[in-house]
Amino acid sequence: MASRERLYELWMLYCNKKDPDYLKLWLDSFVSSYEQFLDVDFEKLPTRVDDIPPGISLLPDNILQVLRLQLLHCVQKLSEGLEEPQQALTLLLVKFFIILCRNLDNVEEIGTCSYINHVITMTTLYIQQLKTKTKEKEVADQTSIEEFVRHAMAFCESLYDPYRNWRQRIAGRILTTVEKSRQKYKPALLTVEFVPFFYQCFQESEHLKESLKCCLLHLFGAIVAGGQRNALQAISPATMEVLMRVLADCDTWDNRDPDDVSRKAELTLKCLTEVVHILLTSSSDQRQVETSTILENYFKLLNSDHEALPNSRRSRQWESRFIALQVQMLNAITAMLDCADRPVLQAIFLNSNCFEHLIRLLQNCKLFLNANNKVADKNEKDHANKLLAEMNQEQVSPAGFILFLAEVKAPMAGGYECFLDFTLNRLPEKKKT
Repeated sequence: MASRERLYELWMLYCNKKDPDYLKLWLDSFVSSYEQFLDVDFEKLPTRVDDIPPGISLLPDNILQVLRLQLLHCVQKLSEGLEEPQQALTLLLVKFFIILCRNLDNVEEIGTCSYINHVITMTTLYIQQLKTKTKEKEVADQTSIEEFVRHAMAFCESLYDPYRNWRQRIAGRILTTVEKSRQKYKPALLTVEFVPFFYQCFQESEHLKESLKCCLLHLFGAIVAGGQRNALQAISPATMEVLMRVLADCDTWDNRDPDDVSRKAELTLKCLTEVVHILLTSSSDQRQVETSTILENYFKLLNSDHEALPNSRRSRQWESRFIALQVQMLNAITAMLDCADRPVLQAIFLNSNCFEHLIRLLQNCKLFLNANNKVADKNEKDHANKLLAEMNQEQVSPAGFILFLAEVKAPMAGGYECFLDFTLNRLPEKKKT
């Protein structure tokens, strides 16, 4: 770890000679001293560290102004292409801001400065480069650009989810109301640039790495989990369109890693679950999107018509993948209903015709099994049967059906086709059509 004396010496050299190389040395020494705070992997819980980075008041005078100008200079040069030393400097700057925000006293001040907007501008251009270069199959090494993007996402997380609520949620740990009330520091105010940035990143993104898409989804989840004020700003028609489009894209694998695609679907569903819970605790004048609108699009995707697809996409492999996605979506409904105001959410589900949607899903599954009884392979039938296994025959009556959504997990023991017959034969006549 660099000593305070060494940091002071480097800073004085920079101030006296105005040589950017000394500033880079100062940043490099500072980042090296606190690199344990650079936990940029959203999948990992933050490591507990006894020490904390210094408060802004303990840093050299006018340091923030100097770094703002350096960052602005890099942004202005970006369209022409940054040279390697400038790329290294931008990464150091973002790492510095991440470290600084790990002292929660600094979050508010850093969030009110223009750093985040400059970083988002650079990240937008870098992601566009990554999409274009991959599409054109350029072989140039993009590691440094990807590293910047991942650190930029972590910087945003540090501002908007300072207590890492989303990471804890992903790890399966649900914070209690008491624990949340003890979170003394509030997240920084969400920049108005976020929603356009998030939307743009997923435009024509078929060539963007799945791992980077997952980083973007993690960031959205972190903003929503970080605090209601920012969440309601982030939950907009544009971002909901993105989430539904990403979810629909999860039935198409092409040359992508199936595990990455499955993880992307899982993260999208977790984001939607968090969105539903936030909207449930808000008033109508605070919301940009209603829960009923989200559910309408959700059920529309859940019951997508196979026959409406072009022949190029309608294949047994696609059907198998889509059924696997449907299973994940049904499980997510259970997670959505696992909330404090479940009766209210149940009413919203019922008003959104969820009963009719799920009955249609049962009917479609039966048609699928019958139509593919001779040609479907064992794996496809297993997927279809697994989808049917999400239903419990004791809870299929209209009065009790909504309870299944929040409770059911156990598979049927007596055969799924028998269960389908049991269900459909007991529906009112108007439900059979």
